[in-house]
Amino acid sequence: MAYGYWDRVLRVDLTAGKSWVEHPGDAFYRKHLGGRGFIGHYLLSEVPKGIDAFDPQNRLVFAAGPITGVPLPGAGRHSVGAKSPLSDGFGEAESGGFWGAELKHAGFDAVVVQGRAARPTYLWIDDERVELRDASHLWGKITGDVEDAIRAELGDERIRVAQIGPAGEKLVRFACVMNDLNDAAGRTGLGAVMGSKNLKAIAVRGHQRVPMANPAGIQEVARWVASTLEENHKGLHEFGTGAALAGKHLQGHLIVRNFRDGQWDGHSRIDATAIRDTYRVGMDGCFACPVRCKKRVKIDQPYKVDPRYGGPEYETIGAMGSNLALGDLAALCKANEMLNYYGIDTISAGVVISWATEAFELGLLTEADTGGLRLEWGNGPLIVSLVEKIARREGIGDLLAEGALRAARKVGRGTEQYVVHVKGLEVGMHDPRGMEQLRRNYPLTPTGGDHTGASAFPTSIKNTVGLCIMLRYDEAKLLDILDDVTGWGMTQDELQEVFRRGLTMARLFNLREGKTRADDRLPWRFHQPLKHGPLSSYHLPESDIERIVTEYYVEQGWDPQSGVPTAETLARLGLSHYAG
Repeated sequence: MAYGYWDRVLRVDLTAGKSWVEHPGDAFYRKHLGGRGFIGHYLLSEVPKGIDAFDPQNRLVFAAGPITGVPLPGAGRHSVGAKSPLSDGFGEAESGGFWGAELKHAGFDAVVVQGRAARPTYLWIDDERVELRDASHLWGKITGDVEDAIRAELGDERIRVAQIGPAGEKLVRFACVMNDLNDAAGRTGLGAVMGSKNLKAIAVRGHQRVPMANPAGIQEVARWVASTLEENHKGLHEFGTGAALAGKHLQGHLIVRNFRDGQWDGHSRIDATAIRDTYRVGMDGCFACPVRCKKRVKIDQPYKVDPRYGGPEYETIGAMGSNLALGDLAALCKANEMLNYYGIDTISAGVVISWATEAFELGLLTEADTGGLRLEWGNGPLIVSLVEKIARREGIGDLLAEGALRAARKVGRGTEQYVVHVKGLEVGMHDPRGMEQLRRNYPLTPTGGDHTGASAFPTSIKNTVGLCIMLRYDEAKLLDILDDVTGWGMTQDELQEVFRRGLTMARLFNLREGKTRADDRLPWRFHQPLKHGPLSSYHLPESDIERIVTEYYVEQGWDPQSGVPTAETLARLGLSHYAG
């Protein structure tokens, strides 16, 4: 029998109102594993070249991995993918929590959605029973109210819900897919694709155990994580993310005022320590994980903040906090809550607001553009109001909801120079001028400005198999875990081939959609010195990035000038049929 997967992919056609199950076969699973490999396959095979991301023919793929759902710390991850409405290229994001594990426990390895429902709809998966249900009464509601309503309607408090908020319904181009209220497949605008399909939610309840080749081996690894928690994950367990702002400030690459300044004295008012000492009421975790890295905050005044929506993680602290010079922690926590209940990517939201604020500061945007609003750094009530406007596409929010690059192109007046993006995706809260590894990551990650290292083997392969990148599983232990689950006896070389295969499939899709080497670059801002601190005299040459990109192409077996995968590489990876 197969271990680690069910050989069951749920297909859903919303236009026709029907679903069916496909069985890709054992060879498909070993070739692609899950995550990016599954997404790449369906996008290359079934999405017509050049269509708009909101076309019903776009595919929305929810893909687990062989490790997703096994009783192991970090095994609660799944991937979501589609053609991105931000970049018009390869869209992919990962999420933790419980939803991916629940999908595996229901007996499915992936869900592939096509078409567009005639009215708001949600998908109900109850083990192997699948039903499309009316969601008209849920349309327009925030995520917490939707989760409550679905659980009450279906009579089970343990149902897990992946859903869009009002931002996804309004096709905000950086809307995300939320699950468990504070976990997000956050990047590349996948919530907007879900909204374009009139799909409000996917509710799942499963009662099956994922089959494993060697359950004892998995139990041993789980005990190792728990017994070494103090040694390996103490900081993550106690603070979550966001405790390192002081270090970034001292080193001069803290993200401040649209990646311009590098230092900001207000960092200690909003970091993870400040959150612990003020509004934090608990720490939570994901499926099967003893590392409680997820903050929960509660505030009554001056804003009311519900702890069920979590608390600000590092990317939110950076994007909506230091990046906007916002030292008001209560306002930051409120913005985080709203971003989660409206279903908005916190990184893109913070970067598009910082772009607009800098443009306003420079006189390139005026009150005539903003509806009379004076955009300024550090204004908590203003920033909270902008989140609302973006979610509902009201006033200036309608422009900002297009994402920074599209907004700048619409405004003109030289504002595009100040957009900090790669391939149309706003960049994460890590500066390549101070973090050398990101000079390789940002230009070469298939989705663009994603900070998670998805162009590199360690992160990419963990995302593919469904394992958390934050836990300290080295490559040898990852291979052991995969073998304990699947029984395949995969070699390190074979696992490397899976990584290269997924990366090359994403490359093929981007090339097909018009991306070229010209898109594999850093934005103008990163080639300017930071304004303050030890990096204020440092200049990152564009030639350095050109060299890095060429070297990477060679490593992957792509043409060193164009980045087009060679025929030999495609044949070796078994991808020739995708090249078209």
